[in-house]
Amino acid sequence: MTQASISFSAGSADVSAVNDIDFLKAIEWERGADPDMRAAAASGNVSAFVAACQARTRNAAESPTTYAADILWSQAAFPDESELIPLLEEAVGVSSKPRKGPRRPANKTTRNFAQRVEALVYALTGEPQTVQTANAAYALAASLELLTYAGGRLRSQQYWRLWRYSLIQAIQLAQDLAADVDPTVPNDVRLLERGEVPYVAGLLFEGILGTSQLVKTSKKTISRDLVNHTDTDGTPHADLVERLPLWLAPLIRLTRIARAFDVRLWTRDQDDLLRSLVERAIPLCRPDGHAALSNGLKLQPLPVLAAAAETCGLPELGSAGSYLRSVKRVVAGKSPARTRNDGVTSMPSNQSDFARFALLRSDWSVQADSVALAHHRRYPQLDVSASGRPLIHGDWTIKLNIGGADVELAEEWTCVCWQSDPDADYIELQMAGPGKLRVERIVMLSRNQRFLLLADSVSGVPHERIEYSSQLPLGDNVQTRMDTPTREIQLTMKGFRARAFPLALPQDRVLSTPHQFTAEDGHVTLSQVTEGEGMFAPILLDWDASRSRGAAQWRTLTVTEDGRVIGRDIASGHRLKINDLQLLIYRSLKDTGNSRSVLGHHTWNETVIAQFTKKGDVDPILMVE
Repeated sequence: MTQASISFSAGSADVSAVNDIDFLKAIEWERGADPDMRAAAASGNVSAFVAACQARTRNAAESPTTYAADILWSQAAFPDESELIPLLEEAVGVSSKPRKGPRRPANKTTRNFAQRVEALVYALTGEPQTVQTANAAYALAASLELLTYAGGRLRSQQYWRLWRYSLIQAIQLAQDLAADVDPTVPNDVRLLERGEVPYVAGLLFEGILGTSQLVKTSKKTISRDLVNHTDTDGTPHADLVERLPLWLAPLIRLTRIARAFDVRLWTRDQDDLLRSLVERAIPLCRPDGHAALSNGLKLQPLPVLAAAAETCGLPELGSAGSYLRSVKRVVAGKSPARTRNDGVTSMPSNQSDFARFALLRSDWSVQADSVALAHHRRYPQLDVSASGRPLIHGDWTIKLNIGGADVELAEEWTCVCWQSDPDADYIELQMAGPGKLRVERIVMLSRNQRFLLLADSVSGVPHERIEYSSQLPLGDNVQTRMDTPTREIQLTMKGFRARAFPLALPQDRVLSTPHQFTAEDGHVTLSQVTEGEGMFAPILLDWDASRSRGAAQWRTLTVTEDGRVIGRDIASGHRLKINDLQLLIYRSLKDTGNSRSVLGHHTWNETVIAQFTKKGDVDPILMVE
């Protein structure tokens, strides 16, 4: 009878039923393998082999990070593994479940680590089968992490049970993973399966035949994933943002484990890129501790972001570090940390054409106004926080019917303009339709006036009937109220009030119009109908506390060219006044080669957003040529 062979270099037979002595003897080794481990395996001496393994682990990781079950960062990616979660939490002495009933007297006979992990070890190894694990990769990652950080603290029997199980599963997983990547598998799950697990297994089982190649291959996978999914400034691609904490988790775990084994995972450039990625990820954590643009997925980004900041050496007094510290305090029910105001030298805003993502943000405080915008799909996704409160979250939809035919939208939008300065952040997205049709989406966030402009511009239409509708998805806790005399909509939360104004619609409800501005089913909907070559559909949201109850007045302005009035399908101007704030919003829909005049302001620009001074002069906030 041929003896079984165990290695990562070739297909191995099923050795799950082989006794421990024969199992050890079946292991094939590389040159340079630890001589004590190799000798113990050759003789089938389990006790000596475990002692050699634990000694090697201690020597390889002289100052390892305390075992904290960092695999818990990825629990939302593996919902079928929920039964493992309380066992992992018990192993590190924490619990996500709130205490119920009266506090019981403290137990003076506190269990040691080996006792706390006993149930976890048995659950992971499946004997007895106390937990059904639907995904082998997640359970295996948990096993490898436990061996790496706490192998020396396990009882000999626990260590051997977990080591043998992990080796069999790691070899099996390496064989089962097909060369072709399943496009339906999320990037974070694929990174854990094809990058983290084989890399950590290669380090932990170093010396077994095939582990050197396993480390090299998985390292390439990990590095390629980091580089291919981030821009050069660290901005993550939009298709990662809704699961960004889950994708970041394996990268940080791997960085920490590589350091524990004193091996180099990243090049210097990749180290810098990872640090930049963490800096970009931190402001995407809302002040309530939830992840921006998470699309309903219940994520807890704070633990992985805190570990990432520490791992990448971000200073606590820096902008990103201070913001993260403030969020942690707010989530814990404390007052936020004081944020250093360093002007424009470290603006939190950024935009990436490659990533199809932009972050507009007023400052680094937890009371900041921000707009996270991903535009890699048919509908751009918005995540708007106003004074630190989640106001809008989800797809910014649009429906367009021209001449009785629905317009088929492209699958993604292109950024055609980005501007960020001390007054405002501005981004303009474009979707080209059939013929000369263009649809542009405009987002402008004031950096110091607490208002946001969201607008759609439709142009290049061959003078047809245009029916337009868009929806803004409101946050879970936002309540709406329609103003009775006007078309204003009020958006409220406890201690917060915002106002939404449809600037292209008549202010007074008594004025009949085919347009509509409504709020129901958690959405604000704007519908406009017109005849012509184009249209402009702006919504302005204002949440400044000093203007929350001030009388608002808005109207559509007359635009002239060479002394004659031109139609709104050629150029559109609007004015809004709330207390001392008076805004002018102008948009050219068709270039005729001539300058225009609106409310006494002459311009050649395509877009003008300006504020009137007390003397009545126009003070531009933003102008786009």
